[in-house]
Amino acid sequence: MTAIIWALVLTACTPQGECYKQTIQWFDGEPECLEIKAIHESIPSDGAWKTVNYTCGIIGAVGI
Repeated sequence: MTAIIWALVLTACTPQGECYKQTIQWFDGEPECLEIKAIHESIPSDGAWKTVNYTCGIIGAVGI
C-alpha cells in the first residue's frame, strides 16, 4: 500500500518574472495541508515579490 503525501509549496515570483519554489511542510492528508495553507496566506510577505502563492498538492503527482 502506497501512502499519499500532501505538500504545502510556496511559489514566489519577482517583478522580473523569476519564480522560486519551496516545499514548506508535508502532510498525511489534504485537510491539514489546507489548514496550514490558510495560516501562511494570512502572514504578510516579506520583500518586493510580485506574487506569493501557496498550493497544496500530492507529492509526485502531475495534477489533481
